[in-house]
Amino acid sequence: MTGQVTTGVHVWGGHGAQALVAALSTVDSAVPAACLVPDLPGDRDLEALSDELLDTGIGDVLGDVLAEVQRLLPGLTGSGRLLFLLPAEAALGRPHATAAGAVAGGILSMARTLAIELARDDIAVNTVLYADGAETAVAHQVAALLAIEAAAVTGQEIYVTAGSGLGRLRP
Repeated sequence: MTGQVTTGVHVWGGHGAQALVAALSTVDSAVPAACLVPDLPGDRDLEALSDELLDTGIGDVLGDVLAEVQRLLPGLTGSGRLLFLLPAEAALGRPHATAAGAVAGGILSMARTLAIELARDDIAVNTVLYADGAETAVAHQVAALLAIEAAAVTGQEIYVTAGSGLGRLRP
């Protein structure tokens, strides 16, 4: 009988989400997998968003995420998983987080498009939106999405927020 080989999951980014990255370090995968945890811009009043800040805070972050996806793709082809992890409050919107919301919205759209485009290469792409304090639950959700049986789950936006997003309208 042959055993199933598992490996750790490649995690990119997450400098501002150390607890989440630590929780993800416990997840193993039987398929090639990567979790991208982009570092979103900090809070600023709308008036403080200069052209330079928009270029670096939004454009550079989205460019870095896309470059990392391109770098990872050859290793994910044929049953791989690509997961984006985003703070739910950035995607749902909050005051003084216009730049973070723009990055989160861009990544959500990128993930949906990649799910459609990469299905031909048998790569499932999903987004997990999380709340602070839900890191263990996020790790369990990621493990479920990395299971061999979850290959058909793609293009989903999954909220793991311990109920903190209940009653909020989704974008």
